[in-house]
Amino acid sequence: MRTYKRDASPHHFKLEIKSYSSLSTTLARKYESSAFEAGGHKWRLSLYPNEMINGHCYISLYLATAKSSVPSLSSMFSRICAPRSLMSEYNGISDGEHVYATFRLFVFDQTQQEYFTVEDGAGILSRFDRVTTEVGFAKFLLRDTFEHPSEGYLLNDCCTFGAEVFVNTSGRTSYGESISRIHKSILSPPFRYDLVKFSSQFGLEHLCPNLISFGERKWQLCVYPKGYGQHKDVSLSLYLRSADDLYTLPSVYVEFKLRVVDRAFNLHHIERTGKHWFVSSDNTFGWLDFMPLRTLNDPSKGFLGDDILSVVVEMLVKHGSQK
Repeated sequence: MRTYKRDASPHHFKLEIKSYSSLSTTLARKYESSAFEAGGHKWRLSLYPNEMINGHCYISLYLATAKSSVPSLSSMFSRICAPRSLMSEYNGISDGEHVYATFRLFVFDQTQQEYFTVEDGAGILSRFDRVTTEVGFAKFLLRDTFEHPSEGYLLNDCCTFGAEVFVNTSGRTSYGESISRIHKSILSPPFRYDLVKFSSQFGLEHLCPNLISFGERKWQLCVYPKGYGQHKDVSLSLYLRSADDLYTLPSVYVEFKLRVVDRAFNLHHIERTGKHWFVSSDNTFGWLDFMPLRTLNDPSKGFLGDDILSVVVEMLVKHGSQK
């Protein structure tokens, strides 16, 4: 690993984070940037803000290949509880293909107005293929060093990372994005789904009503009428799924509520609050055991008044990136 500082801005991509606390306070394991093009291929940055290595906490930064096509909805649904490794089939390199590249990764020193630059010390070409989709630096920078004000990397909760990638011919197309926090007052009002003739849906594995939009992002409620996994025939399972292509769009963090409405008496709503970073390998969050089926089907509780299940989706906080 070779490190140095330079004045020139990264040629191919800059990731501007205007609210670093959005990552640190939500304990994000990984943040994936939007896709950018360099050398005829699509790439993205993978940032790990809290990597523990030999008792020390590091900022880890990697260059990753970006997916080239969107998986089918049925494939996504079948992987709601699947291991993350199963999602690797959707990267942007086809079977038998491999790409060799050299690259540099950056973080901006705001005090000195210079870019701290990290690259392979021997200048060796890195190989990207269906198995190796991320290459980079686990010990990019000690987190204590990164967060110390005197170093200049993180000031006023803002920081900037960057990348240069050289694959054969390196087209100099500039891309950029920034992560910011959107407060509750800016988000759209709650959205209510009314699933009519719900009792006739118990034979279905899952229900996925129409997409809803909050800001520029699209979402979908996933309802399992008879439960899912180990809670099948025991609980109603509810999930919120990102309907965006997170293989090319950046990661997004949301705090949200799902609420099953007491239609008959408007007294005993069942509500859960979720907090989750939605990334390409983990685009769905929810609860296998949202509520017991015996409670849902109890006429005295009023949840299925007029044979309608009403579910409210409410977005509370969103951290995302803006182009």
